[in-house]
Amino acid sequence: MKRIFPILTAAVMAVCTLSVLPQTAASAITNDEILEQQLTMPVISIDTLGNSVNTKKSYTDAKITIWDENGTIDTEDANISIRLRGNSTLNLDKKSYRFKFPKKFNPLHLGDGSAKSWNLVANYYDTSLLRSMTAYHLGDMLDNMPYTPNSRSVEVYVNGSYQGVYLLCEAVNVAKSRVAITEDTTKIEEDGYLVEMSRYAEENVFTVDCCQYEVKSDVSGDPEIAAKQIAYISNYTEQALHALRSGSQSEAEKYIDIPSLVDNYLANELCKNVDAGWDSYYFSKDAGGKLTFHPMWDYDLALGNNTEAKGISDAKGLGIFDVTDSSANSNPWLCYAIRCDWFREMLQARWDEKLAEIETLPDFVRTEASVNADSYNRNFTKWNTLGRKVYNETDEAAALKTHSGHAAYLANWLNQRIAWLNNYYHSDAFTKGVFLDENDQEIDVKNAVVASALMFWGGSGTIDTNSPGFTAEASSGWWGGQALSTGIMLQKGQTYRLSFDYTAPSTASINYRIQANHDSYTSYLNGSTSANGTTQSFEKEFTAGITDFNCAIVLEFKGSGTVNVEHLSLVALDPEPVRGDVNDDGVWNLSDVVALQKWLLAVPAAKLEQWENGDFYADGRIDALDLCLMRREILL
Repeated sequence: MKRIFPILTAAVMAVCTLSVLPQTAASAITNDEILEQQLTMPVISIDTLGNSVNTKKSYTDAKITIWDENGTIDTEDANISIRLRGNSTLNLDKKSYRFKFPKKFNPLHLGDGSAKSWNLVANYYDTSLLRSMTAYHLGDMLDNMPYTPNSRSVEVYVNGSYQGVYLLCEAVNVAKSRVAITEDTTKIEEDGYLVEMSRYAEENVFTVDCCQYEVKSDVSGDPEIAAKQIAYISNYTEQALHALRSGSQSEAEKYIDIPSLVDNYLANELCKNVDAGWDSYYFSKDAGGKLTFHPMWDYDLALGNNTEAKGISDAKGLGIFDVTDSSANSNPWLCYAIRCDWFREMLQARWDEKLAEIETLPDFVRTEASVNADSYNRNFTKWNTLGRKVYNETDEAAALKTHSGHAAYLANWLNQRIAWLNNYYHSDAFTKGVFLDENDQEIDVKNAVVASALMFWGGSGTIDTNSPGFTAEASSGWWGGQALSTGIMLQKGQTYRLSFDYTAPSTASINYRIQANHDSYTSYLNGSTSANGTTQSFEKEFTAGITDFNCAIVLEFKGSGTVNVEHLSLVALDPEPVRGDVNDDGVWNLSDVVALQKWLLAVPAAKLEQWENGDFYADGRIDALDLCLMRREILL
């Protein structure tokens, strides 16, 4: 599977190929013949000059010809360099590509200006072929995000062989017409930074709390300066995240461009983006500026097109990865933001301001599908994905046998989503910070299992995502199968509580483990609990000795009889707050008085790590009165 189920990845990869080989003369057609076949979209023809395009690590030389939708030459026989692009999608037969011109160019006058790098995205997992385009159209509406990639659908030929409909879109990179930030790799604080939060991070990587980040803009070629640059943006990111986590609007505004975060939250929530905490989540920081959350990227598995986790495909309910901060797939920026009263007020106001535009999204989908119906339909003569499951889409979507049916499914999903969010954003539940799921039930935002994928491995039984829990028959064999909660995160030094209720006969027992969900599947916690025929409760606290962002809770039902597990939970326990400890060093002393005084006087670089600990007057804010009370008590 793509993300949460790495157990299956090796098997999938083993049967896939990464090569795009030159076509033989017998199977190739000329550019004149390509133009004769053109239907309703622009057409791109790529000649790889006899080279294989078989890696994302390096480019190979090629030539490109582009016609607009009227058959008029836009770009003729131009030199480009091309490579594969993507992560798990590298293993699919329909490849995605990244290509670049030797000089800045603007094919089809698509973007706001010329640039070298462009993408051709296959969208194989999205049978509507419209989800990322629709998300970027939404991003254009939400203009507090400074940049959203421009895109349009095109038909693609490689070496004279038809490859189907692709999304031609701008690559995410630093440029005047894209992420317009300062580029000066000789500087540190005076340089601009483009950062991606990604579990696939490889170069220029840093970690803040539970997440990996990669600096995507250029860093210095001098290793010493590059290390300082990465340390600078890492430290700034950590300060920004912790300020947001504190709940203080004034603290958050010191580091974050809040309007961009409001728009970014709105976009990801409306799309129910399953990848918001996993990959392709971007922000930038310009020299002298704040963290700005943009651009949007990669929404093929959003907008109701994924069933990997509870409720993620449903048009109703909040995206659990936007509100539940205990999962390896959750987005801490969105989770911390939505818990703030002031942020929810801003979100509601922005929703009302943009609602009339947002409500046009379903018609955007219908119009695009209708106008270019012939080209979209031809895609499926090459890729036979209609009427069957391609990845993790719903059974209802998988059964659709026409492209128009998939477009209608997406448009209807958007109608329902917009209506549900509009009602929710004007409800008492939203005002009070009560987060509702697809069944209008309150989400347990601290339970990592709620945001995990539940499955059986090597066995079978019944999964209850609402409880959450499992029912299965115990086995006397050495291994009768496993019930799994995957996509769990552990952070070194953090204390957790594993708990569940279970009912089973005395002939059965349950082995439990928390283990790595990769490589050697190392166990971090294990044990066994017996049954007595009644409903019992199990609870175990432990402190993680390692940081691992991809773990699983494993339950094995041993012996004989039916075992029922309910209310499975893994919760990160908050340490008991120390009254007065505003600098969060675990003790309350004069250093906290000094820290609070400096912060109230707006001394540069002064900050409060845990301002709530200094709220001696208990009025939900901190001011000079709290400082007076703190001084009096500490001197008594």
